[in-house]
Amino acid sequence: MYKKIGWILLFLSLILAGKASAQEMTAASSKELKAALSDPQVSVIKLQSGIYEGNILIERKVHIIGDKGTRILGTEKGHVLTIAADDVIVENLEVEGSGSQNAGIYVKGDRAYLHHIALRNVFHGIYARNSYGHRFENNLITSFHGRNRHKGFGIYLVEAPNTAVKENYFYHTQDGVYVSYSDFCEVTGNIMFKARYGVHTMDSRNILIADNQVTESINGLMIMQSYEVFILENYFFKNTEIDGAGIFIYDTFDSKISSNIVKGNFRGIILEHAKRNRLEFNNVLRNDTGLEIGKNSNDNTIYLNNFSGNTRQVISEKDNRNLFSKNNYGNYFDDHHLLNLDNDHKVDFAYKSGDVFYQMADDEPLLQVFYQSPSVELWNMIEQYTPIPSQAFIIDESPLAEPVPVKQKKFISEKNHINHSREFPIILFFFLITLASLLIFNFGRKHNEI
Repeated sequence: MYKKIGWILLFLSLILAGKASAQEMTAASSKELKAALSDPQVSVIKLQSGIYEGNILIERKVHIIGDKGTRILGTEKGHVLTIAADDVIVENLEVEGSGSQNAGIYVKGDRAYLHHIALRNVFHGIYARNSYGHRFENNLITSFHGRNRHKGFGIYLVEAPNTAVKENYFYHTQDGVYVSYSDFCEVTGNIMFKARYGVHTMDSRNILIADNQVTESINGLMIMQSYEVFILENYFFKNTEIDGAGIFIYDTFDSKISSNIVKGNFRGIILEHAKRNRLEFNNVLRNDTGLEIGKNSNDNTIYLNNFSGNTRQVISEKDNRNLFSKNNYGNYFDDHHLLNLDNDHKVDFAYKSGDVFYQMADDEPLLQVFYQSPSVELWNMIEQYTPIPSQAFIIDESPLAEPVPVKQKKFISEKNHINHSREFPIILFFFLITLASLLIFNFGRKHNEI
């Protein structure tokens, strides 16, 4: 009896083992890859290191895993890799060679998971359209090489809600991440370098943008025609184009901008046609203009921020009406002279900022030649600290005596953007000096021994 049961179990185990082995296949050429994709019993395809010629279409659920050095090389016409099925996983590949208006990976199936992929020499990196629920993580994305070729977006979401874009590295793209008509998405933990806009949203709602770093671009963020965007704990550094900013909020409503470092940009934060947004706990440092509030920007609450080292702290169109203090707490301005007889948390007189020159230059652009001149700075100082009739366009009734403690995560230091090629000659120099010293010391000792 037990012997029969043993033979039955052995027979079943052999069947299951055969079935399991049939679900996984290793490919070493483009022909073998396409054969595996056409076999419905193969659920996992492992690619050996080498070049696989595109373009490749995935039409069923499958998990593709590349070995180190696995490259999918497109024909430079169309998308290199098209995912037309749901629940596809692709990892550990290099993808190159899209058409001039196409993507390295085009996704139109739902719930794709793409991670540890290097996409180079493509127009868009990953383009997801009319699909949802994706995860794009730990990828490296750059667009076409050279200045003469028009560049696309690193990750482009069009009607692709509930998508997570996490911990990717983007450089030399049009926009790092473009979220269009895609609600409930998150863009977190990414690094973006030399883009037009780091993150660009359009007609989207309930978007989380957190823990990202954007440097040397035009705008760190370009948030347009969006609602309920949460911009938290990002770092925007050295976005210095004359029309750019660390954060540009345009035609956007009911959003929260909190705990960001906005440092060394041409303009730190811009609000234009922006209403009912809340700015709090941000460090706005060493920008040419800290905060610029353009036309039709009203009912925004701006408090518990630090404005330090900016050439102009806050400028605003005169018809705007915004709240610069709440519950007896305003903002910290490092250029506001302290008078705190009560020894409490705030300065004893309000902070006023009109910047009459900003208003005059807006009407007469030729006056920009006097920007930062001693006479303009003197007028702005007199306007702030004297009770003479003045158009004080913003007033903080409760300016803070000390900077606001802001909890922020550590980001890559801006020193990392320095060209490290200079370090090699210095290291070589010290090496030669050390070597020469040892030779001299050794020669001198032998000479004395003689």
